[in-house]
Amino acid sequence: MSVTVSERKSYPIYIMLDSSASMRRRLPGALAPQEEFEQMIPDLIMSLSDSRSLAKAAWISVIAFGDRPELLCPMTSLAEPVQVRSPRDGGHTDYAGALRFLHERIEVDRVAIEAHGAAGNYRTKVARPLVFFITDGAPYAHGEFQRPGEWMPYREKIVSEPVQARIAAIGLHGAHQGTLFAIATGKGRERNAFIATARDEGAGDSLAESVITVIERSIKLSVRTGEMVIDEPRGMRRVHD
Repeated sequence: MSVTVSERKSYPIYIMLDSSASMRRRLPGALAPQEEFEQMIPDLIMSLSDSRSLAKAAWISVIAFGDRPELLCPMTSLAEPVQVRSPRDGGHTDYAGALRFLHERIEVDRVAIEAHGAAGNYRTKVARPLVFFITDGAPYAHGEFQRPGEWMPYREKIVSEPVQARIAAIGLHGAHQGTLFAIATGKGRERNAFIATARDEGAGDSLAESVITVIERSIKLSVRTGEMVIDEPRGMRRVHD
């Protein structure tokens, strides 16, 4: 007798958070960006988990990157309790290490998501990952700037077959426009790369809150449509080549 096995589609989501020293600099009357994101990311996850359909389909992981990558939250279904710990204080911004670590985790997480489905007697189709890369600096490690040739090969592995991840690069004050564009995916000149405008247009918690709001909306729309959909965060503009 044949047994029909249902198939479900699962969406792995990665939030990559810069934890370098510049992320801990405070502006007058405001928390440092790292502090704000540490507070807001758990709230973001809780809000996403409130959606029954999203909780069934989406999985999330949080990775910090400074002197070295750090797994703050292993890939976890939104239908289960999600724990996010605080990152260590970093100094530099090692993009090569961060993207290499992400590439390694994507395969590990795909296997874990599929195994979870098998344990529940259903087949899992893992969708192309959604990656939100938040930074305020340029690639810098071991006392010198990293050349594109050091980190771009890992980015190419992540966005090429078989992974084909979709990446939104979100640059706070101090980020490098060309690097954001190079990391992000999209069509032609319309890549999902954004950079903060003048500080008086979006400083302190208002900018971080804007970023988190856009990420939440993007996750909901992207899971629904199957493609990365992301608006321009308030206090930011889209980066072009």
